[in-house]
Amino acid sequence: MVVKVAVIGAGVIGLSVATVLQEKFPNLSITLFADKFSPGTTSDGAAGLWMPFLLGDTPEKDVYVYSKDTWNFLKKLWDSPDGGKLGVSLVPCLQTSDMVNPVPMYSDFVYGFQALTKEELASYNKPEWRQGYRFVTFTCEGSKLMPHLLEKFRSKKGIVVVKRLESLEEIASDFNVIINCSGIGARELVNDPSVHPIRGHIFRVKAPWQKSILIDDSDKGNYIIPNQDSVVLGGTHDKDQWDLAPRKEDAKFILDGCTSLFPSLEKAEILFEWVGLRPGRNQLRVELEKKTINGKPLTVIHNYGHGGSGLTIFYGCALKVANLLQGTLTSENYLASKL
Repeated sequence: MVVKVAVIGAGVIGLSVATVLQEKFPNLSITLFADKFSPGTTSDGAAGLWMPFLLGDTPEKDVYVYSKDTWNFLKKLWDSPDGGKLGVSLVPCLQTSDMVNPVPMYSDFVYGFQALTKEELASYNKPEWRQGYRFVTFTCEGSKLMPHLLEKFRSKKGIVVVKRLESLEEIASDFNVIINCSGIGARELVNDPSVHPIRGHIFRVKAPWQKSILIDDSDKGNYIIPNQDSVVLGGTHDKDQWDLAPRKEDAKFILDGCTSLFPSLEKAEILFEWVGLRPGRNQLRVELEKKTINGKPLTVIHNYGHGGSGLTIFYGCALKVANLLQGTLTSENYLASKL
């Protein structure tokens, strides 16, 4: 039998799942459903810093696996001739905080991880900073990677349907497996009230002299993240806020805070201001669910709730989805020759 799979969502989460499944199961029939594609997704607006952020109570062991798998994938892209074109860069980073936290779990695989001394922290003239680390990490710009993934999916006979789905029932009769990568849309699509927006407000500026990242993890901290063609200044993380209109008080917080850290940014040309909604959840959901819809058995694999970490864990989550799919195909005795 021909196993038919639907993937819902065309942000970096859905596109990475669709392309990974094509690689793992080249004979699967895969259809991608979405109403928004690049450049109109949340992944397009993100700064793309590789660093776990806003994942709620997701177990650290899961975050470690997903983020390390994605790090290794980004490394392969960066090493390839097309790495730059796909928006992958390797950038020095300074991470600070007004609290003393455990050493990050990623300290054993990012490049050059070091703790700052008290003297080094003091040199920044930020007395509230109590801790700091320096290391080298990746940025991955969704606006450059996602068109490549979509083109790759189409080139391998992937089917794309531009449609907003209101429920799984709309397509359940046509597919054996549905993979739910609907992000914040999962709140309505699968009636999950734990999904909530985490509102993010940023500026993109022209500052080609800014070559390093600064992340202040304090609750009222700012961040500066260079991308290839602009620099992202941020930001906010307002839970349960759906408003997409820029706010003057946020703009002042971002611009004042970032220029206090790097005064040279005062002369940077503002390219644009952007507000997006991160898909928050109390815990990342990557799991398999067996359902019966209109009397038909259906396998649903959920992959949503990535918070501010979509471009940090997307590939690791896609591998997990592939493993879950492999398990269900094997257990249900689908013929391996058909995969």
